[in-house]
Amino acid sequence: MKVRFVGIKKQDSATRRRRALQADRTRKHRKRQKAREETAAINHQSGPLSDTVDSVVENEAKGPERDSPLENEDIEEDGTFACEDFTISIQEVDDSTISTTEVDPYYEEEIVETSPAEEEESRRQPQSPQNHAGESADLATNDANTDVEYATQKFIQQFLAGIHGCSAQSHRESLTAHIEAEGSDNHHRLDKLVPHDIPHTLDKEYILATETGDQTTELSPDQWQALFTGSTTQGSDNKPKQACLHVEQAPQTRPSISFDVDSILGFVDSPAVATHGIRFYSAPQYGQNISTDVHLTLGRADPDSERPRLIPSRLRDVPHFIFARAEGADFITFHLFFPHLPCSHDFNRLTDEQFSRWFDDIFYPAVRQVYDIDRLQHLPASYRHALATCRAPQRENRLLETSNYRAQLQMSYFLSPQGLQQLWNHILAAVCQPGLQDFRDPELLIQAKGTKLLFKYPDAPSNLLAAMNSFEDKLHGTLDFSHIRSDRLYIDVGKETCPTPEDVSSPAPQTYLWRRCCIRHHLSQLYDGNIPKSGQNFYHESMLRDTGAMTTLTPVRSRLRRGGILYGQMYSLAKEIVDAARTYPFQNPDLRLLALDPQLRNGMQSIGGKPASDKNVTDRAYLASKRRCHYGLTDSKQRSFGVREEYRISWTLFQSVLAVLRSLTPEARSAQLSGPPSYLWAVRTPIFVDYVWHNINKFTTGFELIRAQRSGGLTTWEQTKMMDMFLRCLRVAVGGHDYSREGALWWSRRELQQPAGSPRIYYGLGFNQTLEQYGYCWIEPRIDWNLLRFLPDITGSVLFGNGTLHQRFMKYSSHARYFFSLSRCADLGLEWLRQYAGENVITDQILSWLCHICLQQMRADVLHSIQSDVRPQVRTTILDDHVQFCRKALSATLANGMTAVWGNRVSVKSPQEVAQALFGI
Repeated sequence: MKVRFVGIKKQDSATRRRRALQADRTRKHRKRQKAREETAAINHQSGPLSDTVDSVVENEAKGPERDSPLENEDIEEDGTFACEDFTISIQEVDDSTISTTEVDPYYEEEIVETSPAEEEESRRQPQSPQNHAGESADLATNDANTDVEYATQKFIQQFLAGIHGCSAQSHRESLTAHIEAEGSDNHHRLDKLVPHDIPHTLDKEYILATETGDQTTELSPDQWQALFTGSTTQGSDNKPKQACLHVEQAPQTRPSISFDVDSILGFVDSPAVATHGIRFYSAPQYGQNISTDVHLTLGRADPDSERPRLIPSRLRDVPHFIFARAEGADFITFHLFFPHLPCSHDFNRLTDEQFSRWFDDIFYPAVRQVYDIDRLQHLPASYRHALATCRAPQRENRLLETSNYRAQLQMSYFLSPQGLQQLWNHILAAVCQPGLQDFRDPELLIQAKGTKLLFKYPDAPSNLLAAMNSFEDKLHGTLDFSHIRSDRLYIDVGKETCPTPEDVSSPAPQTYLWRRCCIRHHLSQLYDGNIPKSGQNFYHESMLRDTGAMTTLTPVRSRLRRGGILYGQMYSLAKEIVDAARTYPFQNPDLRLLALDPQLRNGMQSIGGKPASDKNVTDRAYLASKRRCHYGLTDSKQRSFGVREEYRISWTLFQSVLAVLRSLTPEARSAQLSGPPSYLWAVRTPIFVDYVWHNINKFTTGFELIRAQRSGGLTTWEQTKMMDMFLRCLRVAVGGHDYSREGALWWSRRELQQPAGSPRIYYGLGFNQTLEQYGYCWIEPRIDWNLLRFLPDITGSVLFGNGTLHQRFMKYSSHARYFFSLSRCADLGLEWLRQYAGENVITDQILSWLCHICLQQMRADVLHSIQSDVRPQVRTTILDDHVQFCRKALSATLANGMTAVWGNRVSVKSPQEVAQALFGI
């Protein structure tokens, strides 16, 4: 039997008692078994045998002794207590099942109510929970100390000695095998990988159009093929280029190392933690809510009201708002969480009604009980008063209607530290009152993000102890640690390795990139050769195979998590060029609408309820992304960029690392490197930045050239699919990305089984094949570069165009499916018109068919717009062709019949205005 003691976890009292009872039964079973073994061993000694049996029986009658040890258990290295038959996880065992399945921390549930039968059973033996709790606490403490020491060793070893990458011998063997497989000629530097003799569109402040196009913006089929597949029809072997970072020859310079603290994240028991007071926000803005996964969980009320329970959820999914910031330390903010406040599955923000209840019924009454009138007279009277005050300067003083103004100011008010604890006590009392209990058990989170530069230690940047001591001193000067829950406080500690030019007067800027093979090898070493199956993510850098980034989320029951390491990441700091507060270029999901025919796009926006004026928003977003990439990359050619390692660790581990560092000599606690380590690529910054610029430019050029080739402003569906492909590639052309999440780009050929019949086959660009084989994301043979369209035998199965684009419109209206179906028919008809231009009989039939398609679409749009007035019996069949589109049929379909309206006040007075209302044209 194996008993696995996992970390101590807060549970309701009935659950703890129930599990303690199970452990008590287990101990009794062991004692009976031990007595039987001793009986068999000393059956010739009748006296001692009698005493032993009597002793066991007496112990069973009295219950387990308070200090009885687990003598027969073999303690394994991972904290598992080995016995004979099976494994019990103390956190998971219940009355009916024994499970060792690791539960996802985001979906593990805590039951709020327990049954009376379980309460009665737990009351029958009151000693068991106490005895078991004492034993498990001692064992858990010993295991925790061991785990913290283990995590401390791992952390210090990595930060001071460096990561455990591949050996130099391994790199030489891989390079030799690579050269033998590819020959000696097909190895290309970054500046030779992407052709430069193509039109430059990334630096243009406009999108190419037919009227701006000329001969200089045309590409031959060979140029198209070389640009996107890496090969040409003129090549002897027709093999794509190999992207090889080993041919980059950057000068060998000595790197510099620095340490810092990038963020603070933890829970406190009172706003009195701010020693200099707080500034609370009177009208919190939801844009400052936590929107990313910070890898911490908190209980949240189940949206299913029939099941009263708390579900551990990501912090961003628990109802909350930004409450205040610390006075004297603006980088520290407070967020208030309300686990019992009802909300939808996808939390976005508190409603105005919830804000009014919080401020008017809880917060402001508590403030008035603590602070004097000389302070209260400066505060808003209510939430709606505060909201109107924040909006007044921008709304009441505006003279013109513009789109680029701030609708609401962020106003804050100071509360002195002397009354904060009393204020919080009044709040906790108020949320227990009837009618306000959905605000009960509030959790207060402190957070500081983006403090890299603030917490670097300038006097000794490479001294880890100095950086951590400096951070701790600053934190103690700002926060009262008696109010901090140290077991729920996490610190992000970072290490940066940067190239340092030897000749400062004439610098040669370099960029460091992680070797992807080395960070994989390091991850294996971090987990002692047993990499977890989930939570580990690798990212490719700018479409290159041999460099990338990594994130790791330690499993809940791993030694690293128990020791205090929650999360880690490794990435290149070159991302700072295009990272604008986690906003990366070309990520706007509506950019793909640029691939649609303008009339089609306007019509769909009109049908979906989006105003026609929004059609230029996506154009401006695309141009803004181009502009930011061009400015950032062009102006960064003379800058150097390093790499970063960062780990989110618990406060307990932070203190353990400090203790060990203080025992080391000054030389031992400083990290020094004599040259670029073997786990990094060193590339000249102008070469790397120029490569990234041209890599983005080739996809913007592909998109804009095809867009400019539209005939008479008409976009065919084949052109739409090609433009959609280039726009999808733009999303991953710069920065680190996991391409396997982009199925249309990653897959080569995929079969999806169907319930009946043969499987459906889909085609992607095949990055999973070309990236591994050639070191770069070349496109597999999918396109006829003479016609600039997908090959005829696969064009209906590529993952671009209708199957994905219409989902953006489905968000606004399910009516989109009819629009896309008919638009494809119209596109086919126009193609036939060009194909049979000399056949009068055929063209007459095609024109008649196209007119029929237009009438079908008009009929569908009209019926969809009056759907709410249609009788319920025919709503599901309203778009069926069997419903005649005439006055008699429509009158029978409408619930209240048809009524004609006319007059000067009617907004639609002509057929042209009808077309504008229906189709946006």
